[in-house]
Amino acid sequence: MKMSGEEKEHRFPPHCRVVRSPSAEDLSGWKEAMVSSGDHLMRVLEEYGELGFDCLLQEVGEGEVGGCSRCFRADGQPVFRVYVRRRDRICGA
Repeated sequence: MKMSGEEKEHRFPPHCRVVRSPSAEDLSGWKEAMVSSGDHLMRVLEEYGELGFDCLLQEVGEGEVGGCSRCFRADGQPVFRVYVRRRDRICGA
């Protein structure tokens, strides 16, 4: 069975999911928290999970990061914008 590039490259915690191009509706109830990559991103995602948050991740290009993105690209890992919301939030409420 062939895996998509996204599945093969990214192993995120279960409280996280990746979206390609989220619409305003997709982001309803989510708050943008950060932009990160690599080991730092994984540590932060684990911490958000421990604090009771779900995470929505969107891969972003260098031009979308703003400012200097050299540090993000230094290890060759993709850069993600992270949105969060409390896990106990009732959908549609």
